[in-house]
Parts: sequence; C-alpha cells; structure tokens
Amino acid sequence: MKDERTMAITNTETNDDSAVNAVHRHVDSAGASLHSTIDKVADPARNAVDRMSSAAHESVDKLADAAGNTADRFADQTRRVAEAPQRALQSTKGWVQDKPLEAVGAALAIGFIIGRLTSR
Repeated sequence: MKDERTMAITNTETNDDSAVNAVHRHVDSAGASLHSTIDKVADPARNAVDRMSSAAHESVDKLADAAGNTADRFADQTRRVAEAPQRALQSTKGWVQDKPLEAVGAALAIGFIIGRLTSR
C-alpha cells in the first residue's frame, strides 16, 4: 500500500510539473509574441523619429550657416562704414597734395556757397 501511495504522489507531482512546464512554455511563447509585436510597431516609429531628427539637425545646420554668413557680411559692412571716413580723409589729402591750387579754389567756392546759403 505504501508503494501505491508513493506512486500516486509521484504521478501527481509529475503531472503537476508537466502542467507547470506547459504554463511556462505558454507564458514564454506569449511573451515572445508580445515582444515581436512591440518590435514591429516600434521599428517604424523609430525610423520616423530618426528621419525627423536628421531633418531637424540638417535644418539647424543650414540656419547656423546662414546666420554665420549674415554675421560675416554684417561685420564686413560695419568695417567698411567705420573705415569710410579714414579713406575719404586719405583721398582728400592725396588730392590736395597733388593739386594744391585746385584745392584752394574748391575750398573758396564751397565757402562762398555755404556763406550764401546761411546768409538768408
């Protein structure tokens, strides 16, 4: 009788183990299926995010380049404006040194015109 009980317990344990193993296999299979489904859904989203991210980076790079070029042009124009009085003075000095009589005549003419305009 003792052997029959031992065999019954062993058979019950074996049946319980195979049931537990079957449940584990089904859970693992369901988990793998869910992981596969998640990957199928996430991959296109990842690709779309990567494309948008690349496009955004390219746009920022283009804007930065354009802003840099604009800043360079602005700096160049600012430099030219700042140097204009010096260039005009040097040009005038050169003209006066090359043609002193014409310079005196031009100065007299300009003084006469300014005097007439301000006397009214």
